Amino acid sequence: MWGRFWREYLGYPKKERRGIYVLLTMLMFVAFYNIIEHQLWSTDLALPTITVTPFEATFESNKIRNNVAKKLSEKPICIDTASISALSAIGFSKYQATIIFNYIQKGAAIYTVKDLAKIYSIDQKTIDLTQSKIIFSDSSSRKSQPKTNPFFVKKIPKKVELNSCDSAVLDSVFYMSSHLAGRIINYRNRLGGFFELAQIQLIYGIDTTVYAKIANHLSLDTTNIKRIDLNKVSLEKLAQHPYIGFKLAKVMVNYRAQHGAFKSKSDLKKIILINEEIFRKIERYILIQ
Repeated sequence: MWGRFWREYLGYPKKERRGIYVLLTMLMFVAFYNIIEHQLWSTDLALPTITVTPFEATFESNKIRNNVAKKLSEKPICIDTASISALSAIGFSKYQATIIFNYIQKGAAIYTVKDLAKIYSIDQKTIDLTQSKIIFSDSSSRKSQPKTNPFFVKKIPKKVELNSCDSAVLDSVFYMSSHLAGRIINYRNRLGGFFELAQIQLIYGIDTTVYAKIANHLSLDTTNIKRIDLNKVSLEKLAQHPYIGFKLAKVMVNYRAQHGAFKSKSDLKKIILINEEIFRKIERYILIQ
């Protein structure tokens, strides 16, 4: 009776019994390993002691102090003209030296230690280390010197001839930025030159206000206008002209291929896409040979 009860309610299949045996074996192995490990590491190990004599300690201290001193320069420097490497040599970190250098280059003044302490990232420990090696400029002599700012170039009012100047000369005009000067030169080269100053108002960035500010500083010489030979120009070159574009250029080149060379500018009026307004805009920039 008890055997039947054991088999039905408390017995395990053969595969489960094997799993239990394996699990018990692993648990025994882990318990045995922990016991052995505890015994191995419980013994106190006697470590050798190193005794340093006062003479040796003093020698090592002097050696470290001498190594640090070699890294820092004792030569005083003028903070107004010092380079980043010179500032680093007297005790400033490279990051601090760069900040000081840029601060001075932008026209700022450092007359005293208090002015130096106001600069971001300069702590009191660094000031104590470096202040004896810094020569500060006298405030009166510093103010009498003209400030030079490498990020700003004063623009002198003058007239610039628009059809022959380059972007650097054009950038010197009042109220002119380098980006706007570049766009004007690029547009002029594609156009062939300007007949009237008002033509620049078609350029992006030149509205009525900007035009009113820069027009008085510009002049035009129309003798150097570059014109297009309509009977020799390629489709790609003709399409680059701001007043023509690819669509109209293709029609003009096809008309030339079908009807032969243009005999006069008025032949352009025979093209359907060219009305009187377009003709007046482009006829100044073409020639028939």
